[in-house]
Amino acid sequence: MKQLYLLFFFLAIYTQANAQCSGCVVNEACTIAPVAPTLCPSTLPDAISGQYYEMDVTFFMPQQFTDPGSGFNVTLSSIVINAISGLPPGLAATTNDADNVYEITADPATQRGCVRICGIPTAIGTYTVSVNITANVSAPISTTVAQSFTLPVSVTPGTSGNSGFSFSPAQGCDSLGVDFQALITSSVQPVTYSWDFGNGITSTSALPETQFYLQPDTYTVQLQTNLLDYVVNAVNFTVTGTNWCGDIEEPNFFGCIGSPDVFYNLTVGGATTTGPTTNNSTNYSHNSANITVSGTAFSIQFYDEDSGLSQNDDLGTAVIQIDGPGTYPFTTSNGFGNVTVNTVVSLSFTHTDTVIVHPSPAAPELTATALSVCEGDSILLSLPESAFYQWYDENGLINGANNDSLWVFASGIRSAEIRNASGCAAFSDTIDLAFLDFPEPPSIFFNPIVEQFIFNPGAGYNWVWLLDGDTLQGSANLSALTPLTPGNYSVTVATNGTDCALSSNSLFFTNASVEQASVSEELRIWPQPWQSGSLNVQLPQNMQGKRVQISILDLAGRMAFTETISQANALLSLEGLNLGQGLYLLQVSTSDATRIQRFVVSSSGFSNR
Repeated sequence: MKQLYLLFFFLAIYTQANAQCSGCVVNEACTIAPVAPTLCPSTLPDAISGQYYEMDVTFFMPQQFTDPGSGFNVTLSSIVINAISGLPPGLAATTNDADNVYEITADPATQRGCVRICGIPTAIGTYTVSVNITANVSAPISTTVAQSFTLPVSVTPGTSGNSGFSFSPAQGCDSLGVDFQALITSSVQPVTYSWDFGNGITSTSALPETQFYLQPDTYTVQLQTNLLDYVVNAVNFTVTGTNWCGDIEEPNFFGCIGSPDVFYNLTVGGATTTGPTTNNSTNYSHNSANITVSGTAFSIQFYDEDSGLSQNDDLGTAVIQIDGPGTYPFTTSNGFGNVTVNTVVSLSFTHTDTVIVHPSPAAPELTATALSVCEGDSILLSLPESAFYQWYDENGLINGANNDSLWVFASGIRSAEIRNASGCAAFSDTIDLAFLDFPEPPSIFFNPIVEQFIFNPGAGYNWVWLLDGDTLQGSANLSALTPLTPGNYSVTVATNGTDCALSSNSLFFTNASVEQASVSEELRIWPQPWQSGSLNVQLPQNMQGKRVQISILDLAGRMAFTETISQANALLSLEGLNLGQGLYLLQVSTSDATRIQRFVVSSSGFSNR
């Protein structure tokens, strides 16, 4: 059913403390064919740090559908939102159900819900939101399943800037490469750019190369943008034609007498500027024109100025195309010349902004209450204070582990990620934790033939004998102990190199033998000698109906057979025994009594299974 529950991960982005999201709006058209749980929309867009974020997500939860993973016809009765962790700082969420319990019926109105995710994220980075929900299914079987899932949510720096320029990203961690673009342009005026990126580099390009900021700091970026006008500073013209000749002022008597009186009209759009007149000369020069040209082209027309007795003589027209400051030559029907064009600042804008490179936190040091403990114990891992935490094991992210500490109950690798308030991350070293095995529960027995206590767990263990709970000096790792003093004898055994120890049963020794419980019944074994098949055991009355441990040991204390019966009958039949020829001891123990009985295995004592 896992695929079913995964479809509801958005439900777990539930109402958090201090949530500020208003109510969401259910999309009543949210559905899918064939009918199955779905989300509308199916993906969550990235959030941008420092910018308000809001998104409504509708979830469709049909009461009945076919689960695509198992093929079962599923009847969904309810979904309960339990917990959430790992949401990026600054974001919160609100569902349309105050208690986050969705009872699903055949009424379509109960089969849709929604969640509004909103807020202003404050820390960049990719966050893994951990989701814990409970899904209640009434068919094909009635069951309640707790599930944990993950949902990545990215908070990006986004594109920042102002009316003068844009840049991206605006912030980052440790070091940053930033792309800039000037925003003020003109199709009719030249524009110049003067960048100071705050990192020691300048530029005059509208789209400069990527700028690198290699150290955490706040960098001030400034751009001065100038809109320019073209200015005609000088006009020069040489008259080569004779169109001016023949007027009253310049009569033609077998040749032109005198020279033309030259001036010009410079026209931009509908505006015309007239230059001064140079009298009686074919060489015209005007070096202080200073005529602003609000465009990339203008026309200039030259004349010979005559008195009112005759019209001015046209010396020709030229159209000048401008693509920058410089000297532009031209020709007309009656001469040639050039104009000198420069630029002046028409409008100037200065814009500033900041690029922020945040420092990452130092790699956090994990502290552990221990690196190894006995199985069943626990280890507490802790991290230094930070704004955000995420724990990992050898399988990756641990769902819901977003606190500054983590309780560990199993062996394996653990590590952690922390983030500061800016979203910059640092990772700890891994730590290898071991949960050590206890030895098998030890059991001692008394060999009445040699009058010794026997215990032999084999290689890999250390043990010591105790009398009335006190350690017997010189008894470490003795497989056989001859009792010298009456009392309760036991053994404590530990796995080599660990403190993981267990204590055995306690047997009371008198000067004669091991004391048996005060009951008249004896532990009986037959047939004897045993060769094959079943070995029958008649339990004493005080052991019947109890939890018993049955052990068969050879005279060296080696375990040949062991079995635990939770509720023993009076008569037991031990099957499948593989015992070589010799003398054996059968020991039966309960929590309050122990019985030991000898039996003999003949030369053909291997059973037929």
